[in-house]
Amino acid sequence: MFDLNLQKALKKDRDRLLTSQDLKAIIKRIFDQKEASKTRIKSKLDNKNTSFVNSLIFDDLDMDKIFHIDSIEKLCINYRLRFLDTHLFKGDYPHELYSIIPELEDAHETQLENFKIMAPSKLFRLKAKEDPLLFAPIGNGYYYLVHKWGDDLKIFRRLFVWPFKNVNTLIFTSILLSLVSTAIGSVIFNKLSDTQLFVIFIFNIKTFVFITFYLLFMMRKNFNESIWDSKYKN
Repeated sequence: MFDLNLQKALKKDRDRLLTSQDLKAIIKRIFDQKEASKTRIKSKLDNKNTSFVNSLIFDDLDMDKIFHIDSIEKLCINYRLRFLDTHLFKGDYPHELYSIIPELEDAHETQLENFKIMAPSKLFRLKAKEDPLLFAPIGNGYYYLVHKWGDDLKIFRRLFVWPFKNVNTLIFTSILLSLVSTAIGSVIFNKLSDTQLFVIFIFNIKTFVFITFYLLFMMRKNFNESIWDSKYKN
């Protein structure tokens, strides 16, 4: 008898201040503003980048999200990633991104432009081209991390792609594989002399170097150091 229905009490007070039509108009205006903001941001992400540099308020920056291009390049080379303009990105953007960017823009009293993405090659539309990170340039080779989504890269990815870092790492890997295969051969054929093992070792090096470079050529792949900021597939 004396229970208070909070929902009804709120509705009664609301109806005293607003008519149903007024409320619908307010809610529609809110949704229209959000949709317009989302459309604007999507357009910025899809447009080709210019030389524009974003101007952010220093005191409002999160220092943990500021990275120099040299650090970005190093990470891309180590993990075989690309760092390219967002108009080349073919993955899906998370829904929360369309709230994060406006909040960041409001905090810095600006509109962000010229976004770039760090991600594996498969997430880009590359010309004959896990976990993306969205950056905005802030000048002098520095980029501000706007948002990260998706799963973390597996730490062993660096080990798997290390042979393709550059020509030296590929040759070193070929020599290492040659040593392993020669050692296995010496165990299986324990009567081989040192000279014979050395000849086999040299032959293995030539074989592995030829195979790895031939496969790279046939698959039209390039080294990590050459592709990290390239918009081309090969």
